[in-house]
Amino acid sequence: MATISSNVSKKEADVIREYANACGEIMSDLIRKILLTDATFMNFYRGSKLYDCEISIPDGISGEEEDQIVLHTRNKIRRILGLEEQTEI
Repeated sequence: MATISSNVSKKEADVIREYANACGEIMSDLIRKILLTDATFMNFYRGSKLYDCEISIPDGISGEEEDQIVLHTRNKIRRILGLEEQTEI
C-alpha cells in the first residue's frame, strides 16, 4: 500500500478534520474518496457507494432541516478559513 502526504496549514487541517467528522469519516479516508471521485469524474453523479462521502444527516428529518444542517456545517468550515458565510444552500 502506498502512502501519500501533503503539507497543510493548521486551518486547512482543521477544515479537513471538521468535514471528515461531519461525513462520519476519518481524514485519510475522506481525502482518498474525494481525490478519487474527482480524478474519475464521479463527483458529478452517484456512480459508486465505495467513494461516497457526504455530510451525515439523521433519518426522519424534513428537507428544510437537512438544508439547515448542511448550511450550518458549511458555514462552520468557512469560518475556520475566514471565508464569508453563506445564507442559503
